[in-house]
Amino acid sequence: MYSTSYLLFQSLTAVALGDALGVPFQFEKREKLLENPVDTMIGHRSFDLPKGTWSDDTALSIASLVSLSLGFNLNDLMTRYSQWYHYGEYTPFGKAFGVGKTTEDAIKRFDQGTKPELCGGVDEMSNGNGALMKLMPLAFFILTSHHQYRFNDQIANLIHQFTATTHRHPRSLVASGILTNVIIRTIQNPNKYAMLKAIQEALTYYGDKPLYKDQVPYFEQLGRINFLRQSSTQIKSSPYVVDTLNAVFWCLFNSEQYFVAVKRAVNLGNDADTIGSITSMLASLLYAPVTFPPNWLRDLKGRNQIKTAVSFALLSDYF
Repeated sequence: MYSTSYLLFQSLTAVALGDALGVPFQFEKREKLLENPVDTMIGHRSFDLPKGTWSDDTALSIASLVSLSLGFNLNDLMTRYSQWYHYGEYTPFGKAFGVGKTTEDAIKRFDQGTKPELCGGVDEMSNGNGALMKLMPLAFFILTSHHQYRFNDQIANLIHQFTATTHRHPRSLVASGILTNVIIRTIQNPNKYAMLKAIQEALTYYGDKPLYKDQVPYFEQLGRINFLRQSSTQIKSSPYVVDTLNAVFWCLFNSEQYFVAVKRAVNLGNDADTIGSITSMLASLLYAPVTFPPNWLRDLKGRNQIKTAVSFALLSDYF
């Protein structure tokens, strides 16, 4: 296992790289990307922004990291999300964009006085991947304070509280539990077999919980090699939390190098930034130490913000 300081900086950089690579191709149809695959930063397409600009995936990850550096405080967490949404904090150019509706609604509820743990959406349509995009800092936070880590009630409750600030549907909570456990287990043991075991560990836990067992069938395919080895034509890349996890793990299990996994993710199209961001983060852990493509790093905006957030975290007692 590499040092926390190295992996945390690498992971947050990877979040931003996958995000920025995918931003111009959000909503892009896969057929067009098959004709002209993405492998470099490009600007001025979906959101007409300079190349290398990150979106909500990275901004919310930075906001979460800074908040967790002061301890687990959901009011502080939502205050930072609100500052991002209204004032463009944690962004390269001082403006939030690409905000998911469920996250936006949650922030508005918080602004109106709703308790942070009750801000998240609970209906069937509130199962977007905004539940997943900000979990990496939480995984490092948990691992730092739980040296004998096990995916149990204490850990699951912590993940659920964190996720419920924006997404409270049981399916989103299960998805967050799965991904957080995979991140932690991959930090501890960076190989694909450990990832599969982590998925199964979380599914086994949720299968024994009356509140969540009905959600398990939505995710059981993640532990099946035949699902992970199928053609990309069978993989959806929508913002739906189930589709996002399917796409991320498909990309990882069909790649043997960091940059290959990330390019696969972005070239799936549709929600290219979030799928690219999560895939990039996990691939950076799976293949650590990673040498990021120099041209990606060169074009990435806001690199000092990433360094500052990580430095702040590492100076705290929580990372």
